[in-house]
Amino acid sequence: MMFTRKPTLITLILIIILASSFGLLTPVEAITWGQLDDSNLYPNVGAVVIEFDDGLFLSCSGTLINETVFLTAAHCTSWFEYLITEGEVSLSDVYVSFDPLDPLNSTSLLGVSQIITHPYYRDFIPTSNPYDVGLLILEEPVADIVPAVLPEEGLLDQLRQEGKLGRGSNVAKFTVVGYGGTLDWPPPEITYPDTRSYSISGFQCLLKAWLRLSQNPATGNGGSCYGDSGGPIFWETDGERILVAITSWGDVSCVSASFNYRIDLPEILDFIKENL
Repeated sequence: MMFTRKPTLITLILIIILASSFGLLTPVEAITWGQLDDSNLYPNVGAVVIEFDDGLFLSCSGTLINETVFLTAAHCTSWFEYLITEGEVSLSDVYVSFDPLDPLNSTSLLGVSQIITHPYYRDFIPTSNPYDVGLLILEEPVADIVPAVLPEEGLLDQLRQEGKLGRGSNVAKFTVVGYGGTLDWPPPEITYPDTRSYSISGFQCLLKAWLRLSQNPATGNGGSCYGDSGGPIFWETDGERILVAITSWGDVSCVSASFNYRIDLPEILDFIKENL
């Protein structure tokens, strides 16, 4: 979920330490117990690809929200900025691809002109409001993909008040989309096909900054995993698909629950609109 695989041993060690410390990075599949998006049902969902000296690597997921703005997680964009500051890559090595089956194909890569991390984001602290949202500004407009629909302020609170999120066995279902790891079972093993998948997750609870979803396969749910960070959580109603949250963190094994950062918060919508 969080950063996926990294090309250097030091980075891999840091990721393992972070995952162990917070128990995060991976809601069930992206997707776990989901489906390959081989019919391109979610064309505005893309992958962030980084070029290192030893090749192209898929890092995070995200969503096109207007023809030049790509929404992802701040723990992704801040990591890209760190790599650039450290001289491991340059801005010209960061790309977005909307290819559902082969995002590492060089012909599908779109250049990024600017990385914007929410100004209040610091180190990722999953128990508070981390402002875990960032933007990639594309070099050229994407003319052939319809951007995702953003939510109205407080949409999730409204849905809860109206009883639409449900309870018990009658909970609302959300669609999770991303390019992250897939969980094979048995035995539990995370593999990385580097393709776009989608899955259905059931509502668990709504918190100040988080939409918590179940991705427990025992209850018929799937979810997100490593590499899905920044990918969208869609609420679909009356034929409309609304981006209400993005994948942020979850249990290490990608088999229990995911915590998805809410996009319907007023301070987050303000940040996004300021940069559209």
